[in-house]
Amino acid sequence: MSLNNFITDILNIDLDSIENIQSIQSNNQKVDIFIKLKCNKPKCKICNGDVKIHGYSTRKLIHSTLVNRECIIYYKQRRFKCDVCDYTFPEKNPFINTKEQVTYETKINVLKELKWSGATYTSVAKRYFLSITKVQRIFDAHVDIPRKPLPRVLSMDEHHFPESSFDSLYCCLLMDFETGILVDVLPDRKEDYLKYYFSTIQHKTFNPLDHTSELDNVKYVSIDLYKPYKQISQLYFPKAKLCADSFHVLEHLTLCFRSIRLKCRRSTQDGNTIYLLTKFKFVFNHDIDLDNEGKYNKRFNRVLNFRDIFTYITNRFPELKEAYDLKEKYIRFNETASVENASLQLTTLIDDFSKSGIHEYGEFYNLLINWNQEIVNSFTMVHEKRINNSFMESRNRQVETLIFNANGFINFKRARNRILYCLNKNDTYKL
Repeated sequence: MSLNNFITDILNIDLDSIENIQSIQSNNQKVDIFIKLKCNKPKCKICNGDVKIHGYSTRKLIHSTLVNRECIIYYKQRRFKCDVCDYTFPEKNPFINTKEQVTYETKINVLKELKWSGATYTSVAKRYFLSITKVQRIFDAHVDIPRKPLPRVLSMDEHHFPESSFDSLYCCLLMDFETGILVDVLPDRKEDYLKYYFSTIQHKTFNPLDHTSELDNVKYVSIDLYKPYKQISQLYFPKAKLCADSFHVLEHLTLCFRSIRLKCRRSTQDGNTIYLLTKFKFVFNHDIDLDNEGKYNKRFNRVLNFRDIFTYITNRFPELKEAYDLKEKYIRFNETASVENASLQLTTLIDDFSKSGIHEYGEFYNLLINWNQEIVNSFTMVHEKRINNSFMESRNRQVETLIFNANGFINFKRARNRILYCLNKNDTYKL
């Protein structure tokens, strides 16, 4: 491949359109390309009259297409003047048709790399020999993701966003449960803002003929146990089934059981019991195999398996055994119930928690009372999948990385666009 062909491939232009080209490699590994294009006189943009060359100017353009090597184009650009109306304008070129110094191809490379959630503005700026501010400006200018239509099954969740330009510690994520596509990212999860957001959608999409709006497309809403989400859903989606996310219900149950275990730990002075409650606390996990093969324990001078340890602890704390049995009973209910029989089984469970008299389970008992119907609704199956927020929760780490990279959390609009741009496969940039 000749030098000219190599350079034209880099510049993404035809060799026939070049009048003169020269490449000089400097001592600091920077590639300078001096280029002049062939003259193709256009017509005047104002009056369609004939034009003549009015002069030349050399533009310095950043064209970072070579890996770890800065590339600068020195483009000798003509300026034309109309013989009729004296209007002047620059010739068109394949590099950039604005007054910016960054070529189209450099912008495309920057935007493609920012599609990866692990890329930071700093790393991209370093790779393409740009300033961090310039990379952020390129992103802001070419990535502006619109809100998606509200889906049939709407998942609502939040993510910690402590330094947003809005007065809120959390942003609110809206997701289509069936497709996994993020519908929107809101700067606040407070009730007043959510009312404003959904009222605006209702007003803009209201159909006076049948008195419906886009809000009526939503048939199911999956939420965690944040009370304002429940109130907003009941207000704006009155015909939709409200489903409590099972993960958050189990999380509350686990925290309550942990409080019981820690209370037992604090209440004993027996060294062996303290040792087992501390080192082998995992024997109370749901998925643990208690009948595993035993191992020799130096402290007890005998072989112990997890069942032995579990029995030793629960014999000393009968309340812990009862709390464990209740926990396991609810987890089995969560794993096996259906929307048809969940209501009856949940009523029995509520009665069991009430009769236990375990103080630490009082909060969870109230939760089952207050979210009874929403828990039953959560057993609804859509495309053979139970409605929940697990998919959204699984992407929280990616969201956390993106927020961390969003200019110190301050610029919410940029953070929102970056989250949607990276997490939604089909969301893209516009040049």
